[in-house]
Order: sequence, then structure tokens, then C-alpha cells
Amino acid sequence: MLEVELKFQISEARRNAILKAIDPKKSEIIHLQAKYYDTPDRQLSQQGAALRQRLEGTRWIQTLKAATKNHLERFEDNIDLGERSETPSLDLKIYENKPEVLAILKNALGDKIQDLQLQFETDIQRTTRVITFEDAEIEISLDIGEVRTETAKQDIHEVEFELKSGSIQSLLAFSFEWVKKYQLWLDVRSKAEFGNLLLLGHKVSSATLAKEPHLNKKDTADKNLRGLIANQLQHLLPNIAAISAQVAEPEHILQAQTALHHLHLTLSLFKDWTDSKTEKWAHQLSAFESHFKNLQHFEHMQRTLGALLQNPKTAESLDKDILYANEKLINLVKSTQNVQHYLELLMFSLGQSEKSQAHDLKWFAQNTLQHQYKQLQESLNGADLSDLESLEALAQHLNELKFSFPILTQIYDVKNLQKYGKSLNDAQQACEQYQVLASSSSYLQQTDLDASDWFALGWLTAKQEVYAEKLLEATEQFLVSRKFLK
Repeated sequence: MLEVELKFQISEARRNAILKAIDPKKSEIIHLQAKYYDTPDRQLSQQGAALRQRLEGTRWIQTLKAATKNHLERFEDNIDLGERSETPSLDLKIYENKPEVLAILKNALGDKIQDLQLQFETDIQRTTRVITFEDAEIEISLDIGEVRTETAKQDIHEVEFELKSGSIQSLLAFSFEWVKKYQLWLDVRSKAEFGNLLLLGHKVSSATLAKEPHLNKKDTADKNLRGLIANQLQHLLPNIAAISAQVAEPEHILQAQTALHHLHLTLSLFKDWTDSKTEKWAHQLSAFESHFKNLQHFEHMQRTLGALLQNPKTAESLDKDILYANEKLINLVKSTQNVQHYLELLMFSLGQSEKSQAHDLKWFAQNTLQHQYKQLQESLNGADLSDLESLEALAQHLNELKFSFPILTQIYDVKNLQKYGKSLNDAQQACEQYQVLASSSSYLQQTDLDASDWFALGWLTAKQEVYAEKLLEATEQFLVSRKFLK
């Protein structure tokens, strides 16, 4: 079966308030003690699965959980082992008549099933209550306790909303009401992940990377768009969780920025693929992404210009801007407004259009590609080395096409597609260099520079002009090379 739930972290200042809201007098309080099993090299964990035995009150329950294609649903199989005077031994024979469970175990463990052993434990006091909201019954669970290994432990204080019956839309709407009231932030990390991190002595899992997007020619454009959004949320949410928990490494921030960029472009460029209004999300994500870009540009300038900046005040100003940008980012990723955006996008990705579409996917994809080529050609025609705005418009349309080209051209059978892709890539690389240099130059021009730092500005300006010329030349070469799309 599928378990449909959302998990949130609670700021320390709101913990008492949320406990009162659940109301222990109307709730059930359960003591949960769980033991998690895996191989020494963590084969289950690496496949997104977890196997546990948990004492729930007086009964032992054996559970296998496994990840699905989105962060809202998980495969879950529970078997009641009954009341035991002692902890039961792990027994996988109970799955002999459960082919789906056996397939998950076989895929994750291969022939290492016998290597399963206790890895870590959890000790949780759960305050739980079922609430009716619209057409749904939703179980709220406040978990307080710890995850522990033989040598380490981590406190747990989180709230989960599980859909027992009714629509996912009601679950998301209900969750957002609590997000607004109690400043909750979405966390897709599980207790099993926390336990595995303790075993490894790590604070955070590796950054989640993007998976290659795929279009299904048999599905409608609307369904494909929702699938792209679901894919990008799988990329975004684990990295956002690491930033929110203030345990992120630079790669988490980079990957979150990339995911936001892809979401923004998908909603902007493919807006005609659905009857749903996506412009609002695209605008909001663009504004959100800009904060990541600011931090990225500051850090790039610090790496590349540090040796050129002679005035300590200029360098100190840059250090302060980086510190402020980091602090702002941590607050923004778990802000109520952005958590709302995550939930709305989850709802959209799991939904379906009520209207049938008159055209097939290829028609929509070809129209989108034709429109982008037209915009790029017009930008190139209007580009001027002395007009920074015209160059920025050209760069923007190149970035958009670089993103959409490998997605949209999946529907074509073109032998020389790689050649066209390489030509586009050359143009986009010149575009990236130009944009970074332009941003750095703009920053320095807005700073109260000492005379000793005018050299750095001059160096940037000269480099910027070189890449502006490369940008124009490479874009023209790409537009001349592409002939497969009339």
C-alpha cells in the first residue's frame, strides 16, 4: 500500500503552541520503540528503503518502507507480529506471499539478505489525533524523542500529517493552514535517514542531483508537464531541507538553485501545455532563485577577484554581503510563503487536467521550440555590444533554449541532433561567462571603490567585452546550423 504523508519541523518557539493545538486530552499518546535493520554497507538505505521492527504500545509491528517517484507518497507494508515478551528476531519469511515486498528486497539486497543486522534505534513519544477536514480524515502525529546508535544520538521533534482517507488536495490544504499558523517547514528527511547519518558520523546526506527528464509521447502535454514538475521537486526538496536545517554544504545550495531554475523555466516556457495558471508560480520562483544567484555571484567574485582587490574595505564589504546572503537564504527556504509554493507545486504535479487536449505532445513541443527560436533570432537581430540590456535579453533566451532543447527534441528522430546540441552549448557557455562578468562588473561599479581597485574593474570590463563578442558569434552560428526544424 501507499502511505501518503507530509512531515514538518517545528521551530523551538512554536513547540508548546502546536502541542496545545493537537490537545493531548483529545489525543492518543503512544510510546514507540523501533529497531532498524540494514546491511553493513547500507544497501537498503541506498535504494531508498527502510526495514524496521517497532513496539507500538504492547504490540510489535514489522514494516518495510520504500521511496516512490514523489516525496508525498511512500510504499509501506506493515505486519503485526503480536504481543511478545522479548524483541522478536528479524524474519523475512513472513513476506513469502508478498511479491511486491520481495521485489523491493531483492532489488536492494540481491543475495545479501542474510547480511541484515541491527543498525540503529528510535525512541519516540507520539501524540496522535485524527481530524476531519473537508473530504478527508487526517492523522496528526507529534513525535518527540531521539534516534540513537551505540555511540551517538539525535533529538527528534517533528509533526507529521498522514492522509487516512480523502483527497491529497485536502491534505495539502490542511497542512498549509498549520504551516501558516505555526511556521512549520517542510522536511523530506526520514528518521531512517537520520539514523544512517549517525552511523556514518555525518551531519547531512550528499546533495541530491537532478535526474534526466523524459517525455512520454503517449501522454498529453499536460500530463508531461506535471511529470516534469514532479521530477524537479524530487531534486529540489531534499536540498532545501538541508539548507533549512542549516547543515547544507555548498553543493546542496548549488543543486537547490539548479532545481529552482529548472522549475521556473518549465513553468514559464511550457505554460501553454496546461489550462492551469502557472505564471504566478513562475514569477515567484524567479524571485526566489534570484537570492541564490546573488550568493553565487558574491562567492564567485570572492574567488576570482580576491587577489585583485587591493582595498581591504572592498573585500570586507564583499565578505559581509556573502554572510548576509547566506542568512537570508536560510530564512527564505523555510519561510511560510515558500513552503506554500512547495505544497502548491506538489498538488499540481499529482493532479490531472479535467479537460481533454485537442493536440498531441509533438504539436505542443514543436510550437514551444518554434517560439523560442523566433525569440532568440529577434534578440540576436537587436543585440548591440554597447547596449547591455539587449545582450542580457539575448543571454536569457539562450539560457531558456539550452534548458528546453534536450527535453523538447526527445520527440525528434534526427541524426545530427548532437551537432545542433553542441553548437547551442558553445553559445550558452559564452553566455554564462558574459553574465558572470557583467554581474561582477555591476557590483563593483555600485561599490565605493578605492583607486587601487579600478584595475579590477578595468580587467572585468575588458573580459566582458570579449565574451559579449563570443556570445553574438556563437549564437549566430547555432541559428545557422539548426535546420531540422522548419
